[in-house]
Amino acid sequence: MDFRLLVPAVMVWSVTACGLVAPVGVSVGIAIIGSVVAVAGAFGSRRFGWGVVGLVVVGAGLAAACAASLALRQEVRADHPLAHVSGKATAVMTLRSDPTPIGPVGQGRIRARVEVEQIGGQRVTSAAADLRGAAQAWSGLLPGQRVVAVVKVRAPPDRTLLVASVTASTPKLVGEPPTYQRVAGSIRQRLQLVATRGLEPEAAGLLPGLVIGDESGVDEDLRDDFRAAGLSHLTAVSGANFAIVCGAALLIVRSIGVPPRAAAVIGLVVIVGFVMLVRPTPSVLRAALMGAVGVLALFASRRSQSMPALGAAVIGGLLWWPELALQPGFALSVAATCAIVLWAPRLRDRLRAWRCPTGLAEVIAMAVAAQVVTAPIVVLVTGRLSVVGIVANLLVAPVVAIISVVGTVAALVGAIGPPDGVGAGIAELLVRALGPELWWMVRCAHVLGGPGWASVDMPWA
Repeated sequence: MDFRLLVPAVMVWSVTACGLVAPVGVSVGIAIIGSVVAVAGAFGSRRFGWGVVGLVVVGAGLAAACAASLALRQEVRADHPLAHVSGKATAVMTLRSDPTPIGPVGQGRIRARVEVEQIGGQRVTSAAADLRGAAQAWSGLLPGQRVVAVVKVRAPPDRTLLVASVTASTPKLVGEPPTYQRVAGSIRQRLQLVATRGLEPEAAGLLPGLVIGDESGVDEDLRDDFRAAGLSHLTAVSGANFAIVCGAALLIVRSIGVPPRAAAVIGLVVIVGFVMLVRPTPSVLRAALMGAVGVLALFASRRSQSMPALGAAVIGGLLWWPELALQPGFALSVAATCAIVLWAPRLRDRLRAWRCPTGLAEVIAMAVAAQVVTAPIVVLVTGRLSVVGIVANLLVAPVVAIISVVGTVAALVGAIGPPDGVGAGIAELLVRALGPELWWMVRCAHVLGGPGWASVDMPWA
């Protein structure tokens, strides 16, 4: 197993997290120290060789680059005109995420990530901000949509690179979103439509969450039971979604004789297309990186190739989106991937030695390894421990892949033609076929997550 790229990944992660919580001067200092260490190590390699010294040079160099980039972004944030606005202003913004409901049900508020491009009549450097607004005015808008609105400016959230938080009035639309966002929005809406037609209410709201991460229709009681049962990761787009969908596509193309290089290109196209479908937000792109690592681990001829791929994914993700360093979802994805790569094969072999069927052994090994390793992170973040998490994930594991693959096909086919056309009819049949699997998942969540003892508060919570 090749762990060499994980050392620079850990260094980049540590530097990024430190830079986000510390003043700008800390990032500058780290950049200087990292540069000095990298240069000194390069000269020292002539004497000591490129073994351990190479890791030090690469790690220190990447850490210096990361710290320098972070310091520049922090300076840009501090100097941005929006950061110095007090009170209200008229802003031109582009949505970078779907408006999602926040707060208690019925409160009618949404939250979205936006890029501010203009303040009043002044063009400014594009910068990210956190937007809050009335659901009635903002719901249904697509990422990529430019709007003009009067905003009330406040200080940004801590430990982010956002320039401000803004509360916006009713927006005035400017132009249309990009074509790919309109297509993705149409596919998402059509999946909701055919799910509503073909399934019971709870299952109809759950299916889009399992397939494309659209949790807007998930029943609140079901959401709470999913959380208590340790299944909430299934209703958000994760690396597992990408691994399942892209893995299925690769299996199909390889089974019909497509050469490995061509299959790799097709896999890349599938990943990009899936990202467009579920929205290219930072969290989705992080999941795409982790999903790509999962596909590599599944199809690599040598298992050792997966750890360098994971290290590269971590480094690339953090250099491009530094805020991932403090996001629990990023840590959960990395930890789960490490567990699946390092310990799941050993557990699988042990189960097979106990005469457990191969397919069942694979499912149990992956579920147990991921759940055990990620449980401490979940406890630290939420303050609660799911007592039934391993059992629940084992019980639903056999149907997750079926729902992901068939649901994705239904979403794509259902978008062809009018809402009452042939494509929508075929999609509805596919969705109806998923009824038993969705019923099983709903029942597992209610039975295991419903009791009060399903999850317990930790003493420090």
